[in-house]
Amino acid sequence: MTKLPTTYTAIEIACEQANVVKAMLSLQQVTKKLREPEPDELLIRMEATPINPSDIAFLQGSYRVKKTMPAVPGFEGCGIIIGVGKSLDHDKWIGKRVSCFTQNDKDGCWANYFYAKPQEVMLIDESLKAEQAATFFINPFTAWGLCEIALQRESKAIVINAAGSMVAAFLFELATMHQIEVIGIVRKQETAKHLKASGWKNILVENCPDFSSQLKILLEDLAANTAFDAIAGSSAGFLLNALPPDSEVVVYGGLSNKSIADINPLGLIFDNKMITGFNLSDWMAETDSITFEVARNTLTEIILSGKVKNKVQTSYPHTEIKNAMKSYLGNMSAGKVLLTF
Repeated sequence: MTKLPTTYTAIEIACEQANVVKAMLSLQQVTKKLREPEPDELLIRMEATPINPSDIAFLQGSYRVKKTMPAVPGFEGCGIIIGVGKSLDHDKWIGKRVSCFTQNDKDGCWANYFYAKPQEVMLIDESLKAEQAATFFINPFTAWGLCEIALQRESKAIVINAAGSMVAAFLFELATMHQIEVIGIVRKQETAKHLKASGWKNILVENCPDFSSQLKILLEDLAANTAFDAIAGSSAGFLLNALPPDSEVVVYGGLSNKSIADINPLGLIFDNKMITGFNLSDWMAETDSITFEVARNTLTEIILSGKVKNKVQTSYPHTEIKNAMKSYLGNMSAGKVLLTF
């Protein structure tokens, strides 16, 4: 095994802070002792890790994933395996480049080194640049899992709000591959124009006066029976009420930071409508290795072909975590901000 240094640096938060500015200011660079991996662990020298909305929610204490404090944040990233536990295959893992994803109660990816179990990493194509490798798990695989739901429901058309997001971009590409029509809902005309220019046919702007009537027409014409909601609040209730009988709204995000509201109970009682949730960690735990490999290869091809790529607006050395946070919080819609090591 590669000779290890004795210490490494990590970004740490002492406790959750509901105020996002206080959470940002409380982040500190700390020195931690580097140990050899446990028998079932891999040691990864990190290359890059993004700041995600889920990371912000975690720092504020509003995310379901909890860690023993103080804790190192960071749910995904990429790096090189430099250490292998005694019970693992050295030749299979050592020197391999991987993407990482974890939501366990342990130090996360915002550090020079990250200890991972094999199920928390994925071998990746060497052609993927750091900005794509570091963001390869959450957005692309969430889109894959959502598309699986649409296929299981034999949906001819689906609806997705926050359609300017990267999850929506990957989902649109995957749905198109399966000849599923996509109805996208956005807040801004500028976003709608951009999506139409990139191939979306059915885009609605929710603050337009005729939004509800246009949505009703599209739902009927395209026979949409599945919607994917990233916002929660009243948006999820609106989608469920608008959909025809035997439809399902799948909630995979909570951008509004509000509880789901305004659901017409008669739709649930008499029209067999459903509202469910999607959690990437659960999907990964339930997915067999063959399906996962197909997903990895397909998503890699989509990214390398240039059809869809995770947007990264800029990167900072991890030592500049506060500047990185300011940049991301100031314009989250512009794309991810990466921490580099």
